[in-house]
Amino acid sequence: MNNKNNTAAATLAAVGLGFVFSYAVFAMFSSDSDDELIFPSGMMTLVAIAGVCYLAIILIKLFLMPYLARRRAALRALGKDGIRILRKDATARLAYKGIYSIMCNKFPDAENFLQQALARADVQQNQMFCVEWLIKLYEATDSDSKLLWCFRKAVEISPDNPEAQSRLGHAYFSDGKLDQASYCFEQSLRYDPNNGYAYFSLAKIYLVRGEDEKAFDTLQKLVRINENHPLCHAELADYYAMKGDAEKAKEEVKKAELCGIKEPEELNRRINAMLSFHNTEYDGKDLPSLYYRKIVPRDWKGSDNNVKQKEGDNDA
Repeated sequence: MNNKNNTAAATLAAVGLGFVFSYAVFAMFSSDSDDELIFPSGMMTLVAIAGVCYLAIILIKLFLMPYLARRRAALRALGKDGIRILRKDATARLAYKGIYSIMCNKFPDAENFLQQALARADVQQNQMFCVEWLIKLYEATDSDSKLLWCFRKAVEISPDNPEAQSRLGHAYFSDGKLDQASYCFEQSLRYDPNNGYAYFSLAKIYLVRGEDEKAFDTLQKLVRINENHPLCHAELADYYAMKGDAEKAKEEVKKAELCGIKEPEELNRRINAMLSFHNTEYDGKDLPSLYYRKIVPRDWKGSDNNVKQKEGDNDA
């Protein structure tokens, strides 16, 4: 997209410059008599200088300034001593080329440079630096399989990093691999007992498995750590709604709203649907597919897709 914009702007600049010169030539040679020039030669020189300056400004703005900005950004990514590091460390130079290539949208080159830098890095910090930039690269290119490789690599390099464990856990959870995801979140809590995301994710896994009490205990721990966690209150609302406790479910919905949960209308619809489902009055809308693990009431008339989702979750 940036290349298209630059090309269009450059074309516009060329057209504008051509117009200036065309007008100057036309004005220079247009006259009421064959001997008289409307434009003096000095004026023609000024127009030519102005045109050249105009073109130079456009070229600097379109090409030189973005080039320098990308170089500076790639250099800043290496830290405050980036210039000194580049002079002494060949691995840093490879990483720098990879980062700069990402900023130029040259993704195959970026992957090549960063993988080379990762292979040569012999310090954990430098290895994690390369992996983090590979993650950004694969996120930009929607390479899910390569992203999973990066998350695993990060945990391999730094198993005591709770963030790395949580990211790998999230990837496993999204892929339906609940055992692996649970292990990663437990490891995350091992190194960071106050990791709210890990508690929240474990609670969701327990709910999917039907381990309601373990889910409730985990959410209670999270509330004690951060009582203003909107997603925690939303999950507690789900828990109470699944149990048919409308009063507590609505109380948790209010807490989630006070804590600033996004899309409170969707949360209210979901809770009302779950309460109706519990009372066998479900109309087939708004029930979250994540919790299709209970026995469906005989008179429930949901869609075939919802039934298939329920069966799939039971298998998990």
